[in-house]
Amino acid sequence: MIKLNINEKNISKKQKKPFLKSFSILLIICSLVLGIFFSSLKFSENIKLGSDFKGYYSALVSVDNLNEENNTNGQPNGNSKEGARALNERLNPMGNNQIIIEQAGNNFLKVLSPVDAYPNETVFKNQIQKNGGIVLLDSKNNYSDLQITNEANAISRKGINDFFTGAKSTSVTSSSQKTPAISYSLNGDAFKSLLPTAEGTSPTQDALNLFILLDADGFYNDVRNYYNLISGEKDQRIEDFFNNIVLPLREIYNNTSTSETVRRVLFDLFYGSWDVSTSVGVPYKAYGSLMDSSNLSLRDANGFAQISDSFNYLSETSKYVYDSNAVTKDFEAGGRYSRNVNLWNSSNILSDSGKKVNEIFAELNPVLIKFIKDRQASLNENYLTMLRTNYFLFDGGVTEQKSGYAGYIEGNNLITQVESYTKAEIGASLFNAAGKGFIFTVNSVATLDGTVTNLMLWFGLIFLLIIALALMTYMTFFYRILGLFSMIITLSIIGLTLLSMTWFNLTVGPETIISSFILIALNIEIFSTLFENMKESFYLKQRGLKTSFNISIKENIGLAADLVVALLVPAMCMFWITSNAIRSMAIVLAMGSFFTVLFTILIAFILFKTVINSQWIANRSYLFALNTDFASQGKFILNYKISKTEAKIKKLESKENSNVSLIKTLEDKLKTLKDKLTLINKKELEKQDKKQLLAKDKLNQKIEKLNKKIQSLDENKKANKIQKLNFKINELVFIRDDKTQSIIEEEGQILTNTNEKLKIKTIEKNIKNGSKMISIFGVIMLFLSVLLGLVFGLRFDYTFGGRTDYTLWGDNITNAYNGMTAETFEDRDPRTAGLEDERDRLVAELNEFIGQNQNQRDAIEKKRTEVVHEYIYYVFSDEYYVNYLTNNLNSNRQYKNHKYSVSYGDSFVYNGSSSNQNWITITVYTQDLRQSAIIKQLFTSWNISKQEEITETSGFITKAIRPATMMWTLTQIAITIAVVILALLIYILIRFKWTYYIAMVVSIVLAPLITVAFITTLQIPLGNSSIIAIVSSIVFAVTALFIVFGKARSLVASKDEKSMIEFFKKEIEIVYDTKTIKRQMNDELFDLKNQMRLNIRTNKLTKDESKKLKLEFKEIKHNKKIEYKKVKKENKIKINRVGKQNNYLSEVLVKTFKFGFVRCSLLVGLYALVGALMVVSMPTISAFGLSIIIGTVVTSLLVLFISLPLWVVFEQIRIRNNLARKRFINGLYVSNEEQIIEGIND
Repeated sequence: MIKLNINEKNISKKQKKPFLKSFSILLIICSLVLGIFFSSLKFSENIKLGSDFKGYYSALVSVDNLNEENNTNGQPNGNSKEGARALNERLNPMGNNQIIIEQAGNNFLKVLSPVDAYPNETVFKNQIQKNGGIVLLDSKNNYSDLQITNEANAISRKGINDFFTGAKSTSVTSSSQKTPAISYSLNGDAFKSLLPTAEGTSPTQDALNLFILLDADGFYNDVRNYYNLISGEKDQRIEDFFNNIVLPLREIYNNTSTSETVRRVLFDLFYGSWDVSTSVGVPYKAYGSLMDSSNLSLRDANGFAQISDSFNYLSETSKYVYDSNAVTKDFEAGGRYSRNVNLWNSSNILSDSGKKVNEIFAELNPVLIKFIKDRQASLNENYLTMLRTNYFLFDGGVTEQKSGYAGYIEGNNLITQVESYTKAEIGASLFNAAGKGFIFTVNSVATLDGTVTNLMLWFGLIFLLIIALALMTYMTFFYRILGLFSMIITLSIIGLTLLSMTWFNLTVGPETIISSFILIALNIEIFSTLFENMKESFYLKQRGLKTSFNISIKENIGLAADLVVALLVPAMCMFWITSNAIRSMAIVLAMGSFFTVLFTILIAFILFKTVINSQWIANRSYLFALNTDFASQGKFILNYKISKTEAKIKKLESKENSNVSLIKTLEDKLKTLKDKLTLINKKELEKQDKKQLLAKDKLNQKIEKLNKKIQSLDENKKANKIQKLNFKINELVFIRDDKTQSIIEEEGQILTNTNEKLKIKTIEKNIKNGSKMISIFGVIMLFLSVLLGLVFGLRFDYTFGGRTDYTLWGDNITNAYNGMTAETFEDRDPRTAGLEDERDRLVAELNEFIGQNQNQRDAIEKKRTEVVHEYIYYVFSDEYYVNYLTNNLNSNRQYKNHKYSVSYGDSFVYNGSSSNQNWITITVYTQDLRQSAIIKQLFTSWNISKQEEITETSGFITKAIRPATMMWTLTQIAITIAVVILALLIYILIRFKWTYYIAMVVSIVLAPLITVAFITTLQIPLGNSSIIAIVSSIVFAVTALFIVFGKARSLVASKDEKSMIEFFKKEIEIVYDTKTIKRQMNDELFDLKNQMRLNIRTNKLTKDESKKLKLEFKEIKHNKKIEYKKVKKENKIKINRVGKQNNYLSEVLVKTFKFGFVRCSLLVGLYALVGALMVVSMPTISAFGLSIIIGTVVTSLLVLFISLPLWVVFEQIRIRNNLARKRFINGLYVSNEEQIIEGIND
């Protein structure tokens, strides 16, 4: 104490460094906590929920192809399979939007999109219907169409395919750096002819002022939908819309210098309808244009804000533009664009404008392009970026040789430099999609609710939060302050990963949930491995805390890198190959891997290093981690109490004024606990001794039984069987009588008693039995999945087709209503009473509405559609109702209940023509032709038939929905698995050995295959969420394999070569003998061959004699090889026998299995808990939770019972052959030296 006081001054000086360390720790922790808070806040503000959580748009889209002949039956002429790919390229060029496209018959598509992916139905519809294609404009000449030449008042035009055959994203070197660009493949010299030329036909350095406009109709749509495409509060968005779009365009509209055509088109472009009500609450439609300031509702932002929710533009912008491949004949009489365009006027009438589409485009296009360019400073920056990326592909000069301009001809390509690689990728994809000649028309759009309700979502989030808190409690309890800090780092990684989703405009779906927990599991695995290694070094080997930390970092940094690679490789492969939800999952995992490297490996190292070196933990080892050494002794709770009591006594004794009475009480308590533990241990030892005696008794009984069996056999007739039985007796005697097995380690010699040996053999036997059972069970499941799939078919959810749509519109809705009212229910069947009551209620409801709104025809028809919709929904709720209405009750083929949905709307579009006809679509989740026939029979009873002529005002169509996007996804997953296997090849061969690679590949291939087999056999609906679970099983397989084989590699690496030689001594001898015999044989044959050649040359043998001698040599060579094969076969049997006595790899197998079993159990427990809670809290997507549970359990079993034993087999062969080869080579080296010495002596 005196010395402490003397040096008080010096101590005070040294306090600065601890203070800085403490400040650094607090700074890092506060930064991480604030990061979690702000990233979560930002994510919650910009979150976009996926289809399962928020609902989705479902559009029926007709596919027309301008390059094909029109159908005579009025149906679209496009191929739905080819159209699906073209539309996917247009809607999802980067592949990260969760757009699902399905084929609906041969000429229609179904397009499903999350509600949050688009601001509203109108924007979603417009994105599908973009038909403007690609237009080459001359920016110097009022943005005129370069593809048109006017000669003698006649139009001459070339299609875009006459200029280009395709486009791809690329990069060019400019000013010693790479610049993103788009490369357009030229089609002949058509484009070069547009370039300026000097006198004659020689090229000039003057540039063509080229403006490439993509999807002009989409561009016009986005101009008038400005308020839907920017972020912010509704009132502020509408205010910006009026200030930046409406009011400036009104100035152009009201300007006397503006042409009449432009004025009429602007009026039509912004013409729309909205819902209003009379003073007594009767609803009706009002009409007007935003260019007309006389309308109070449209005059300013305040008025428009009140009606914006119901406001819809009535004009399709596609009528202002023509197809990019339109040619001269399309504008001539009888051509597609020979008629004048109809425009809305102030009298609310659609009238002839007197102008053709090319004339309207020539006047409207320059106005809107210049308008946007002039107002760039005031428009929303994100909105401008979207326009430049999606529509303005290029704006600059083009020359025939590379010069200072952004565009030039290089070989047979036009190169145009762009602002970013994203624009290059999107631009090339959109260009290729737009040039295929497809026209997509949205017939109907319905907004359907998500399968997960808000209540389910909240319950799910609460359960997931509980899991996160449980994990934090677990880490904090076992690893104390470091565990707490590690969970803060993990949550920071999750927060930033979720925030990154908003950067890529991703929607949140089931893939987000499982990806987050994959990242949590990865980081917990890395941290727990690091801390466990530190605990072993600190508590068991009594090293210092700093030393333990440094050793642990050194030993585990490779494992951390392996685990990140295990996650990153599948993620990157999925990103480059897949699309849709799987690509979203890949982006989340890739970003999570990046943040793991940054935080877990870098920031955590700095933080933990600072904590270890600080005073926080130096004198408080209890803050480091819980010493669980007592857990290995069994009786976890009892040993924990003893450990805590000893720590308390030690702490009290270290104080100056110790509390003697309290110490005495604790010592008495400690004695009681130890006595209790001693008694328990004594009982367990007695049990173990009894077990050991029983085991030996069983062995003796088996030996005695086998001896009796031998005595009963005839020695001459049953010699082989007697030999086999003797072999079994020898093995049993060896196990019974062998007291010790020498195991050489770096530290010395460890003795393994018979009991431990028996345990190892028992576990090894159980593993092998488990391998057989799982292999057989896996084959059975694969067989059952194929059989049940063929017999009963697969179950699908709404994302994977497997359903049929029945759509009726116009007068057929009235026919359906008349049919439901005409039903008399004369037989008074009690089972149809509910249907009759529902029908009467709906009819009364409609009659009441008609009485109140007699002059509102549109409102009445809309109400009639709603009534028919509700009636149909009620009819399909019970199979008995369907069979009753179709007079099918006594038939052998009755309708069976199926999952179904019914939607309705207005303004059905058929064959490219919009009308105000209402529509109803019934979706039944079956494609059984007999069931479909009964449904059609129901509509026939209402005077609705497919045989009737389909028109704009009335029609009925049925479409079988087949998957497109999901089938592509399955193909992409199969390719991804192959690429993952190849990608891991180099890394595993560098970090591991070929034996590990083969074992890993087996699980990577079998895990998704058997998971799919289980899903099929258990009839779990196959769809987007199930596919996500299958992909998760692949990621889990790769991660689990790296964890398990990382442990196996460390166990093998812990032995030096000398120890290995001791373990494999007998096997090496046999292999060495085999190689030696082979070498001797080759030497003998070599000498014999030389003697033969010498004999031929010296004795000058004849040709026949030489031939005879060669034949004799070949016979000797053949016999020698036969002898070698016999020896090799005998040695193979010897190796097999000796290998069974080598317990080294058996121990490695058992230790690795135990380690892997614990790790996989924890991971499976986490994923299974998440899956189970998803099933409970979100039963409507239970397929996702069930598939996650199945996938993780199957993968764990494959890793532990298939890959691990397989690796042991190959590893034993590798080690044995490697050591034998080294000895053989050394033997050759010694032999050569002896020959040299012998030669010198001679």
